[in-house]
Amino acid sequence: MKRWRGLAVGAVMLLVFAAPPAETAAQPDAAGTTEQQADAKAQRSADRAAAKAEKKAARAAKKAEAKREKKARYKTLFTDNGFTYYLDSKNSRWVPRPNSGSERMIEAWVRLVENTEGNTAEGGTDARPSKYFLEHYYISPQRREIMFISELEVTGRPENAIKERPYENANWEKLVPGSIEDDLFDAIVAKMKQAPGERSGVLSGTSGMSLRDMLEEFGRISL
Repeated sequence: MKRWRGLAVGAVMLLVFAAPPAETAAQPDAAGTTEQQADAKAQRSADRAAAKAEKKAARAAKKAEAKREKKARYKTLFTDNGFTYYLDSKNSRWVPRPNSGSERMIEAWVRLVENTEGNTAEGGTDARPSKYFLEHYYISPQRREIMFISELEVTGRPENAIKERPYENANWEKLVPGSIEDDLFDAIVAKMKQAPGERSGVLSGTSGMSLRDMLEEFGRISL
């Protein structure tokens, strides 16, 4: 009996000394959790840094594009139905409207480039595409009218021979809301801003008027 009791006590003591303390067993798990938290924090920091760098690069690209656009001869108007429309700022200008006193209109040259791979040459908007269309318009901002003069399909370099419609009052067209002409009108007027010598703000529409004319027009004061 004593022999079995001694064997039982010995087995219990062996188990007690063989088992690691609870704190010692938990240490590897705690260390693993801490390492995972550190990795997750580092990943979040890396993601934030990458997002910040991406936003900074996007702002820089947008700024560079705006700078190129400002210096470019061909100003981007808009993109529609597979074509990008550009205003030729070198050859577009304000001119007097015939038989209309001091009223001025815009003579606009517009380049249409089809958005297909390989159709745009290297060098930005001022580079000559392999193929494009060139359109000529008169635009009357004061009356919101547009006159189509000509269209030329160009492959390579345009020839200096083009057949155009003559200027006639009957060729002026009123704008249809939502039409290409309506979009062209708004975009071109925005690029050309106001005519040289035109007054803006509360004096808009008074260009060419004397002080007496303005008083009679707006103050209904007859002098």
